[in-house]
Amino acid sequence: MNPGVELKPTSTSGISRAVVIDVTRRSDLTWDRYARLHRTAESIRQVVQKSEVILDVGGYDGALALFLPEHHIDVLDPITTGGTALSITAEPYEAVVSIDALEHVPPENRDTFLIQLSKLGRRACFINFPSAATANAQKLIFDLTGNPLIQEHVAWPLPSLVYVKKFLESAGFSVHVLQHTSLAQWISQYLLQTAAPDLASEANRYLIQNHLDDPSGTPLYDLLIGTKIG
Repeated sequence: MNPGVELKPTSTSGISRAVVIDVTRRSDLTWDRYARLHRTAESIRQVVQKSEVILDVGGYDGALALFLPEHHIDVLDPITTGGTALSITAEPYEAVVSIDALEHVPPENRDTFLIQLSKLGRRACFINFPSAATANAQKLIFDLTGNPLIQEHVAWPLPSLVYVKKFLESAGFSVHVLQHTSLAQWISQYLLQTAAPDLASEANRYLIQNHLDDPSGTPLYDLLIGTKIG
């Protein structure tokens, strides 16, 4: 849990409001999480007005709010808020975002997950996930670290960019695709994060401050930005 954010219950069971306590604590995030939250937040700012409330599905500790302190962000996460997108019944939000959650949904439940996202996002839907082209690198990292989160990247197929894009389009969204973040940097930084977390923390800050916008080469992530047509 990032100490810069506090989750407070809302009137809807399973959904909490992310309250920013200290925006500077976003620098405590690992490099790869910082990168994906930063890129998604940049895209949200171009589409979602400050007055609109965003639902972050799978947002865990609400760290996205550290990148969008001017917005109201609600969080739905089975670990921290007790809610799940597969069963939640909530009024639609102007925008819904899901960052690196789809790949952790069992393949047989992904259609249901995407249907829920498309229903929860009245006007915009943002979905970020590891590119399927990174599958070999994901296996290498799992073999070297044994990280259980990466295990699901390997045990289950990574989401298909083409499939998710077509799914959002069939739900009435116009979809723009942004591929971002360096796969090569991720491999070295993830290994450092596992082997020497204290050293990785300093490296994280350096990369964020000096190389966040470097050309990515092979991209680590696919970010789909869906806006409702009409």
